[in-house]
Formats: sequence, C-alpha cells, structure tokens
Amino acid sequence: MKSKWTFFLALVLWFSSNPYFGSAAGQSNQTSTEWKGSIQLALEDTKTTSEEMDTESIEDAAVQGAEQAEKIEEPGEVTGDVSAADEGEVSAGTGKVQPILSLGPYPISATKKVTENEKLELYIDEKTGNIRLIDKITGKEWLGAPQVDRTTMPNNKKYMDSPLHIKYTEGADTVQTHTLKEKENELTIEYTEQGAKLHFLLSVEKLEISMEYRLLDSGLEVVIPEESIKETGTARIVSLEPLPFFNAASGQDKGALFIPDGSGALIEYKKDHPMFYSGYSEYVYGSDPIYVSAGHSSIDANSRKVNPPKENIAMPVFGNYREDVGFLGIVTEGDYDAKINATPSGIRNIPLYRVSSEFVYRKDDVIFIGSSGQIPFYQGERIPGERRAQYVLLQGEDADYVGMAKAYREYLTSSKGVTPITEDASTMSIRLVGGITRDEIIGKTFIEMTTFREAQEMIDHFAKEGMTNLRITLEGYGKDGLYGDQPKHFPISKKLGGEKDLQELTAYAKGHGINLYVEANYARAFEDSGGIRKNKDGIRGMDRELAVSSGYEVSSGWNDNSEIFYWLKPDRIIEKYVNKEKDKFKKLGVAGIQFAYWGETLFSDLDPKSISTRQSIAEKWINAVDTVRAAELQTGVSYGNAYTYGHIDNIDHAPLDSSHFIFSDETVPFYQIVLRGLIPYTASPTNLRDDAVMEKLRMIEYGALPSMRLTYQPTSQLQRTMEDELWSSEYTYWTTVAAEEFGQLQELYQHLDGAAITDHNEIESQVYVTTYSNGTSVYVNYSTKSFEADGVDVPALGYAVHEGGGA
Repeated sequence: MKSKWTFFLALVLWFSSNPYFGSAAGQSNQTSTEWKGSIQLALEDTKTTSEEMDTESIEDAAVQGAEQAEKIEEPGEVTGDVSAADEGEVSAGTGKVQPILSLGPYPISATKKVTENEKLELYIDEKTGNIRLIDKITGKEWLGAPQVDRTTMPNNKKYMDSPLHIKYTEGADTVQTHTLKEKENELTIEYTEQGAKLHFLLSVEKLEISMEYRLLDSGLEVVIPEESIKETGTARIVSLEPLPFFNAASGQDKGALFIPDGSGALIEYKKDHPMFYSGYSEYVYGSDPIYVSAGHSSIDANSRKVNPPKENIAMPVFGNYREDVGFLGIVTEGDYDAKINATPSGIRNIPLYRVSSEFVYRKDDVIFIGSSGQIPFYQGERIPGERRAQYVLLQGEDADYVGMAKAYREYLTSSKGVTPITEDASTMSIRLVGGITRDEIIGKTFIEMTTFREAQEMIDHFAKEGMTNLRITLEGYGKDGLYGDQPKHFPISKKLGGEKDLQELTAYAKGHGINLYVEANYARAFEDSGGIRKNKDGIRGMDRELAVSSGYEVSSGWNDNSEIFYWLKPDRIIEKYVNKEKDKFKKLGVAGIQFAYWGETLFSDLDPKSISTRQSIAEKWINAVDTVRAAELQTGVSYGNAYTYGHIDNIDHAPLDSSHFIFSDETVPFYQIVLRGLIPYTASPTNLRDDAVMEKLRMIEYGALPSMRLTYQPTSQLQRTMEDELWSSEYTYWTTVAAEEFGQLQELYQHLDGAAITDHNEIESQVYVTTYSNGTSVYVNYSTKSFEADGVDVPALGYAVHEGGGA
C-alpha cells in the first residue's frame, strides 16, 4: 500500500510542476489541477494491467519520476513535436522531449483466434471488438488497435481501441463518439466461417450498428450492412469510420501515410514536426457541388467565395506502411459518399499517424430563409447502401506506395474487369475550339475561332511538322459554340461550316490516320441555353431550389452572377439527347465522344420528386457511355474518376500533381502506376503550362501523353467572352513548340508502348527514375546540375532513357 502511495505522489509532483505539459495541436493547455484528475484515472486504469510489476520496481519507477519532476524547466512556447510518447513528452518550456515515467506498453489484447486461411490468421479482442492479423509464413502482424504505452490517458486509450468511430447529430451540430466511450455501450460478437460479426449498442445515443470482419486471401474485408443500422432515439448517424487506427505508426517508424490526393501524396512519419491543427479529410471523387458550404470559404445569401484550388480524389484508396509492413485500403462499396482521412501525430495528443475511410450517411449544408441568416441543415434520410472496404496486406518490398498502386491495379483487372486499351503510344491530343459568343452593347456576336475547313489546314500544317499521330477533339461546334445550347449539340454551327463541312473534316482526319472526337456536355448548362427547361432539367439542393453552379472572378474568387450554370438531371438528359445524338455523331463519321464533367465532377439531386444519390447518377452516366461504345464509338473523360474505368478509351488532363497540403511531404505517381498501360492519359495542355520546363519533365516522369488546346484565330478574339482559361491558343505560335516536343517524345513513348510502371524512386535529390515492365528506365532531373546514375548521364533540367532487357 505504501509503495502505491509513493508512486502516486511522484506522479502528482511531476505533473503539477509542469502546468502546461504537452498540449497538442487543436487541444487546450491543461492546468496541473486538471492533470491530477487525469492521473487518478490513469492509476485506476493501470491497477489491473500493472499487477505483474513487483513492489520494488514500482518504487524504483516512482523515484525516477520524482527525480525527473525536479528537472522540469519553466513553461514557455512549445516548439517541438508533442507526440514522441515512446521517448518522453515535450516540455512546454523548451520544446525538448523530456523522459517520463513509463510502465511499458500495454499487451496485445486481440488474442482470440477467429479464423484462418492458407496465408493469414484473424484474431479478435472480445472486449473491444478490435482485431489482429498475422501472416502464417512470415509472422508479420497488422494491428487494428495500436500497442501504446501505459502512460496513455484512458480516454485516448479507449479512443484508439475502438474499432468504430461514429459521428451523429441531433439537429444542431455533429457530435463524435466511439464504441468504447460510454460504459453503457454493449458489444456482442457472432462468429462466422469467414470471421466475425460485431453488433454495437450505443445505449446513450440509442444507436445500433453491426460491422463484419471477413478474412480474405489478400487481407481483410470490413462490411457495414445497411439493414443493421437502427436509430431509435433522436440521434441520427452522420458517418461511420471503421478501424481508424489500423496499422497506425509512430513518428519513430520509417514509412508514410498514403493519400490519393491528385496523383497521390505521402505524409512521412517524423519524430519532430510542426504543430498541425487538422489532418487530411476529403471526399472521394471530390465534394458534391450542390452542397454550397463544402466548396466555399465564405457564404451569404447572395455571395460565395470559392475555396482555393486543390486536387480531387480520383481513386477510392488509402494506406500506409511502416518499416516493411503496410496495407492498401480500397473502398469497394459506398465510395460515392466516402471520405479518406489521414491524421498526423500530435492531434488529440495522440502520438500516432493513421489513415482510414469514413462512410458518410448524411450530409449537411447551410440554407437561407428570409433574413434569418445561415441555418444549418442535415439530410433527413440516410444515404442508402451497404458499405465495404478491403484491406490488402503488404510486406517486404511491396510495403510502399508502388506496392499499393500495383495492388489496386490488380484489383481493377481481376475484380472490376478493366482491360488494357490500345492507343498509339506516341499520340498527341489536340483540342480545337470552334466558336463562342461575345456579349455586345446590344445583342451577341458569334466569334469563329476555328472553322472546320481551318481545322483541315491545321492538320496539314501539323503533318508538315511531322506531327501525324494525333487525336483531335472539337469543342464549341454547335449552335452558339462554347456555352451555347448545351446539352443540345445539334444543329452544327453553320458559321463553322455546318454538318457538310464537319463530315468532310472527319473523313479528312480519318484519311490521315487521325481519330476525331467531339466533346459533349450533358452535365452543366449555361442559364441562357435553349436546350434545357431549368425547372425540370436542373437538379436541386437541400433548400429544394435549383442548384446554381456559377463562374467565379479570377482575381477574387467571388461568384460572378453573370455566369450562371445548372447541373442537369441525367434521366431526362440521357433520354432526350445522348441516346439520339450518338447516332447523329456516328453518321457524321466522328471516332468518339469526349464527355465533359462526367469523369471529374459528381453530384447528387435532392429534388423531392426525384431524389438521386451520387452513385445512381454515376451509374446512369456509365450506362450511357456503354451505350455509346456499343454503337462503335470511342469514349473519353477528363481527370478520370475510378467509376469510369473499364468504360472509356482515354483520359484527358489526368492529375499529375497533389494539392501540397502543409502536412504532405511528397507527391507520387500512384495514379499513373495504376493506369499506365491500362488507359491512355494525357497531361494538361502544353500551351497552358505555368512552368514550361518543370511541367514537361513531370509529364515525362509520370508517363503522360502530351496535349494542346488551340485555335486557328488569334487568342485576342476571345476578349469579352466567357472563356477565361485559354490565354494563349493561336496554333501558329505553338506549332514549332508542339512539333519539337512531339519529336522528342515520340521515340521515348514508342519504347514504352503498352508498358506498365513497375517502380518509381528518387535516387538523388530532385532526380527520379521510373521503371517500366519492358525493362526501360526513364531518369528525370529537376536540378540545375547534371547527374550520372547507373552509367546514364542525366542532363540538368532534362531526362535520359536507359533500355533494359525487356519483360
């Protein structure tokens, strides 16, 4: 008894001498009085877990704690990492890590064997419902709940041990809880042939949720059945986050979190890093544009300021790796309304890096009624559907972002039926802008930027420069051109030459071995379009009003009320236009249709007369794409969201960068490793690059095809039109540049024809090597000094190719 009081006194002395001990990002500093209460909780929690310690060791530990308490420096500004729990805690006075009294780590609690297969064993903790996976051959382990030090505060220990985190609302705001938070919560486990089914009862919130574990040859599947969710009180589920700490890592581990931000990004584990107030939390396929608050930083009844630009998530994946153990998470069902979360260490005073998926069941927005200002509003009904995620276990050399990308590629080809699309390896994509209207003092003027006969001249000009492997896409070829009567694309503009000249152009292009596409916009129409009836064709938001999609001032980011667009209901548009126009396009001889917005923006429809989820809208688009392909027309999209894979022949403007969030450390070509050799993808237009040298090198490093967006007439003709992105387009200025780039890359890409990326590494600061399945390696040097690698000289701000033995 005496030894226990000695131990308690030492802890009180140590904590009370440091009133600002270890506050983390987003957490308030706690006084010594508050810490004393936490200490008492910690002692109660460790009574049963520290019984194996003898009296002598407890007294020794208490003495060490008392001695350390005498060394605490005065409080001041925190400058270090507050998350180094294994080494100690940060002194608020110096920012230095100070050693603290440690009782050692908690033992692994998932010890009951549930099931096994030829490769893996699944264990469960019957008190918490969390899991452990073991490779039967290598002995490697993947923990659902991290093994943490016994000094961890009890509330954080329960938070980390909970296999399911829940967000709910009772109308005013969102509250976060978890399955172990309340003593009244109940857990029952039903064992199955594949694993186990957990049933959670949250007594206080009156919520019931089931979650299933299913052991697979590749790892684990987690399923949340729709019918298992019951809301018997006033609480309504907003989201569910399964296994939030799966394979979590400390700052001392070697590895990184992977997030699918644009082409992909890594958050590397660090013992010391700045204080972060939040982590990564983004919607798969981007946020839904009908929810105003999701896309804007400032909102009132009439004005909206758009969020700063960032990349979207095109693939529903996430993962991490530490040392030689990692995993790839794949959201296989429920991805249309899911988030990917990644949290650096230190947040919530938890010294761990973790990544997970979050399934959203209700979304919220703000609405305006009269002069009442912003009113928060939640969806009444849950977004329906079963939720599933697979955890593909990786180890050894596969435990990195390259191994993750290969695992997702394998999933696409084996489970989703995605097969390689054949396109000439050195094809350049060129978009030609036809016409556009310009507002005048009285009326409008149609500006002819590229007629169909001028397009033939451009083909001849390209051919003289040696540019023959082309894919040309026409924009703005209908009545009133760009932003005209869409989604109605007929009649073809007579001012550009009409159907007769367009048919001649398609035949001329075909004779020169060129695939000529037309871009079709069946998703977003200008308010003056004669092709829509707004009240019937437009989708609606939470306030049941038409969901407006405005343009924005380039300089300020505020909405421009002179440019109002509406998102369109797919049911009406597909039946009215897509199914009819595809036959007309084929009659004109076009090779394919490039669908605007369908591969980059996904929305829902909250019209009470015809509610549609993001999943149902995406499925309708894909069915329409399949109908077009069945008519022997090729199809393409921009950006390339994953639901389009297996249904398209090319992707324009593929993401070649990440958003560079403050907590991200490195951009990686995850997207490209997945798709290279499966679906051809292009970089952003050469003539619209911000940094001509660096973006060209990035295109080469990532194996993307070149592209351009051009006009026949001078760019100055676009003044006072709605086109504010095409600031340098006259083809005569760019033909020589394009031909030079085309000539350089043609030989390179012919070496890579159909080859997949098998490896990617930074071999020296700013020097990268991309290795392909045929043995070819491409070295890219972003530095201003030449570099020699593997006997290959890589020039400064240049690249070099090394041909291998083939595979």
